[in-house]
Amino acid sequence: MEIQSAFDLVADKVEKALAEQDYKRQNVDSQNDKEITALYTSEDTAYNIVYYKAKMRMVLRQCEMSGAEPDNNWKSVATWLFDPEVDTEKEADNIASDFIETIQGPKQQAITQTRKKKKKDNDGNVDSLFLANRMVNYFPELKEDIAYEKLHYANFRGITFAKEKILPLFKQYVANEGANNLGKLSKSLNDIYNMGDLDVKGIISYILFNSIEDEKKREMLLENFTEANKKVIVAAFSLRGKKIKPEKPKKKRSGMFMEALEAKQQAGK
Repeated sequence: MEIQSAFDLVADKVEKALAEQDYKRQNVDSQNDKEITALYTSEDTAYNIVYYKAKMRMVLRQCEMSGAEPDNNWKSVATWLFDPEVDTEKEADNIASDFIETIQGPKQQAITQTRKKKKKDNDGNVDSLFLANRMVNYFPELKEDIAYEKLHYANFRGITFAKEKILPLFKQYVANEGANNLGKLSKSLNDIYNMGDLDVKGIISYILFNSIEDEKKREMLLENFTEANKKVIVAAFSLRGKKIKPEKPKKKRSGMFMEALEAKQQAGK
């Protein structure tokens, strides 16, 4: 059986099984001279099918997600040999069935549940340094700036760093990129927003999003945000440039009223 057809058969069946667990198949470079790949991700876990052409091995791998991307610490959870010169659709079906059984088996389910619990426990704990590190995926030049910041300051100055280093690159990226790349950035920012502490949420909403003048670009960046997060971002934008009036001091009571009140209090002593 031709290897691409066999791989597609396995990858499509695994995709259907993983969709029931809220995984999405990602668009990746699926083939080169050495291998064919397919990638599936959820909020906390990634699965990857790889066919190594030289070794004629089809491998199911798993790793954790780091923000919007796999952390690439892949662990093989199932391996099969497939020789396209000899093996048939039946063998490809067997591989697909085994991969699905592995994914749905108690061991992998336990790992997935542990990761979900870990992610839930960590929600709200991600700080501005984490945000900066994640932005290196889009702005590689930040790597040196982060190293300098950590070397020269005892505490990472998240808000200052965001304004001085991230914001100029962010604005340029938003202005120059189209819907596809902005959609990827949108997903990353939403994931970080969900996990972030108050500083991170403030940086994303008040510093980054509030810098975007182009309404269409803002909509592209909000595409992959949850409805709840969208409302917060939109509300923050509506306050842009406005001065928030402090609470008005309470009026002092009139002198006559105060004298009467004091007299009553004195009488009660």
